[in-house]
Amino acid sequence: MSERTGNEHFGQFLRRLRLEKGHGLRVFAEKVDMQPSNLSNIELGRLKPPQDPETLAKIAEALGLEPNSGEWNGLHELAVAHKEGALAPDLAAYAGKTPGIPVLLRTIADRRLVAEELEELRDYIESRYARGGDGSG
Repeated sequence: MSERTGNEHFGQFLRRLRLEKGHGLRVFAEKVDMQPSNLSNIELGRLKPPQDPETLAKIAEALGLEPNSGEWNGLHELAVAHKEGALAPDLAAYAGKTPGIPVLLRTIADRRLVAEELEELRDYIESRYARGGDGSG
């Protein structure tokens, strides 16, 4: 599986994944409901990445990326890398429709958790609510 490099922009990342998966530009553009010229311009960095979570999900699915994999997350994060402090579109959409998220984020901000504490919190959540688990353990 590919790993993103720290200096790739969204278009470079997308192009590399598209080519690794064996998709031609025109066929791939058709799969994701884009004009080939627009896809090419995004890959070349001439157009900004799509910001719509549905479009990004369509791209990720067409590439065969597993939700929440490193490549899936990288694609979404790079889509907003040019916007300082912006959340990836999939996260922003989830946060906007999930009432508990602002409370959670405010609690984290109020406590001024550092990276190590955030990692501990993530690990706790992942172990407590493991896929297939009922959260009671």
